[in-house]
Amino acid sequence: MIMQEISCHPMRFFADPVGKPPLLLMHGMLSSRNHWRLNEAALRSRYRLIIAELPGHGETRPSEPYDVRPDALVEAIEQARITLDIPRWHICGQSFGAGLVLRYALKYPEYVGALVWTNANRLLADPLTPDQLAVLHARADKVDQLGLEGIRSDRVYPGNARYFPAEIREILKHDADGSDYSIVADIIRHALGHVTVRDRVRSLRVPTLLVNGMRERAFQPWRQEAAEMLPFMEVVDLDGGHSINIEQAEAFNEAVMNFLPRYDSHLEVEKKVALCST
Repeated sequence: MIMQEISCHPMRFFADPVGKPPLLLMHGMLSSRNHWRLNEAALRSRYRLIIAELPGHGETRPSEPYDVRPDALVEAIEQARITLDIPRWHICGQSFGAGLVLRYALKYPEYVGALVWTNANRLLADPLTPDQLAVLHARADKVDQLGLEGIRSDRVYPGNARYFPAEIREILKHDADGSDYSIVADIIRHALGHVTVRDRVRSLRVPTLLVNGMRERAFQPWRQEAAEMLPFMEVVDLDGGHSINIEQAEAFNEAVMNFLPRYDSHLEVEKKVALCST
């Protein structure tokens, strides 16, 4: 399928032709637009996919100056919606991308039909302490200074994902190896530790589904807390880890397709003027 490509600085978006209800897909750190390869066919059977790509990831190379702080990335998402002339859309995010789509839903609930998110360990955490920030900055410095070696030693490097199917692991490994190391370091330094929405998540009012990878033990306390903070949220627990949409693709697709269609009738609001380049 030929997808329309648009640039909403500092991100890129790849959009299916019009004709179906729109669904935004937002990947996480050291991944790319290819993160959703195993989900696209099932989701596309009903939805018009709009696949976002983070700056410095895949082939997305923003011009300078660029701002990678969470609020700036949320604004890029909103400008993509306006440019694509989408009244309202469903949104889905993985890991760091989950943080971005939750922030989007909190700021622009009137443009969200329903929200799906997966394991995201920073999403409900307290603001980082100075010591925690120092650790994060050291992680960013390692990527900045060592380049490919720093990327490959990072804990979310997809080449180390034992439970990914081999083909998708190789694709995402190739994409991560070819990323812009400086921009990735900037995201780690200026965005990754600041994506939490703990102070406002209780005000979320859009229909929400969490697809939880139960094997990621570190996330399970956050899964429980999220369910308590958002009592209306639906949760599907699957036998997989952090990237549950890859590790259990069929079950993830089924969970999403059992949830989103109930809210397709929500996808109508007024339009604005396009602001991004195509």
